[in-house]
Amino acid sequence: MRTHYPRFSQVLRVALPALLLAHFVVWPIVGLLSLHAGIIAAECTLLWFVALYIRRHRLIAEDLLLFNATPAATLLLTIPATICCSLVIAELDLYMAYLLGLIDLSMPLSFQKNLLEIQIVRGLAEIPRGVVTLVLAPVFCEEPLFRGLVFTSLCAHYGPRWALGGSALLFAISHFNPWQMIPLFLFGLFLGALVYWTHSIYPAMLAHAINNLTSIIGINLRTYLGIDGLGPSQHLPIPLVLLAGLLLLASLLLLSRRPAIMPLLTRR
Repeated sequence: MRTHYPRFSQVLRVALPALLLAHFVVWPIVGLLSLHAGIIAAECTLLWFVALYIRRHRLIAEDLLLFNATPAATLLLTIPATICCSLVIAELDLYMAYLLGLIDLSMPLSFQKNLLEIQIVRGLAEIPRGVVTLVLAPVFCEEPLFRGLVFTSLCAHYGPRWALGGSALLFAISHFNPWQMIPLFLFGLFLGALVYWTHSIYPAMLAHAINNLTSIIGINLRTYLGIDGLGPSQHLPIPLVLLAGLLLLASLLLLSRRPAIMPLLTRR
C-alpha cells in the first residue's frame, strides 16, 4: 500500500461519473420503490466509487480520506460553530430566494414540495428511517468524497485555497439545486475549513450531521407545532442573526488555533 494523491483530472474521473450515476440513474430507479431507499442508494453510489478507486490504486484510505484522530475539545467546539453557521446560511438562503423571486427565477413549487416532504416525519416509526436517510447516509457517503478524496487531492497538488474552493464548488453542484448554489457553496467552504484546520474529516462529518439534523427538526417543528426557530421560513430578528454571525466568527477563530494531532499534506 502507498500514499498517492490523485490530480484534478483523476478526481473528476471519479466524482463526475459517481454524481451523474447516483443522481440520474440510481436515485430515479430505486426511488420508484421508495424515496428514502432511492436517496440511500444514491449516496452509497458515491461511497462505492471512492472505495473502488482506493482499492484499484491500492491507496491508504486513512491518509487519502483524512481519518485522523481529533481532540475532543475540537469536536465540542464544532457543535456551536455549526449551529451558528446553519442559522446564518439559512438566513442568506431566504434572501437569495427573495432575490430570485424578483427576477422570476424562484425554485419550482414541485421542487420545494419534494424537499419538504422527504424531511417530514409522519410518525415515531419513521424517525430512524429519516435519520439514516438524511443524516447518516450523506455524512458517511458525501464526506469521504468531497472532504476526503477531493479536498485532500487538491490540497496536495494545488494548495489549500484550491482545495477549499474546488471541494465546496463540487459539493454545491452535486446537489443539482441551482436555486441554493450559493448557500451550499458557503456551507461547503465551512466544512472544508474544518478539515483544513483540524487535519481530520471527523469535524466535517459531525458538522454535516448537525446541519442536516437541525433542518429536519426545524421543518417538523414548524409543520406540527408552528415553531419557526430552526431552519426558519421567515427571517430571524436581525440582532439574533448578528449574534450568530459573531459567535460563528469566534468559533472559527478558536478552531483555527486548535492544535491538530496529525499533519496535513499541502502542495509540494
